[in-house]
Amino acid sequence: MAEHNEQTEALEYDYDRELYRCPISCPITSEKPKMTKKLYVLIKKTVTRNKRGIIKGIKDVTKALRKGQKGVLILGADASPYDVVSHFPVLAEESKVPYVWVPSRQDLGTATQCRRATSVVLLKPDPELQSSYDKIVMAIEDLNSAE
Repeated sequence: MAEHNEQTEALEYDYDRELYRCPISCPITSEKPKMTKKLYVLIKKTVTRNKRGIIKGIKDVTKALRKGQKGVLILGADASPYDVVSHFPVLAEESKVPYVWVPSRQDLGTATQCRRATSVVLLKPDPELQSSYDKIVMAIEDLNSAE
C-alpha cells in the first residue's frame, strides 16, 4: 500500500493522460505549462479590470470574429464533440487573429471567473496590460513556428 502511494506521488500531473484532447488541437500549451498559467493569469486580470475585456462562448466569439474583432483566441482542447469548435482555427487565420489551445475548458471557464466550463474565449487587448498581452502573442507565434 505504501509503495502505491509513493508511485502516485512520483507521477507528474499530465493533461494528456487525464483529459480528452480533440485531434485538431494544435498548437496546444500543454507542452509549456508556464504559458498555460500565464494565459489564465492574463484572462483573470483582464476580467477583473473590465468584464467586457473578453468575449466567451461559441456563438458570441464566432459573431465577434466575423465582425472583425481583434484579440487572442483561446480554445479548450477537451471540447467534445470537437465539431463545435472546428471552425475557429479557420476563422482566426482569415481574421489574422492568433489562436492557441489550452488543455482544459473547465480551467478556461474558471479563469473567466465563471462557474461553468467554456470552450472558447476571445481576449481583447487592454492598454494597461499591453506588455503581458504582447508576450502572449509572441509566445503563440513561437508555438506556431515550432510546428
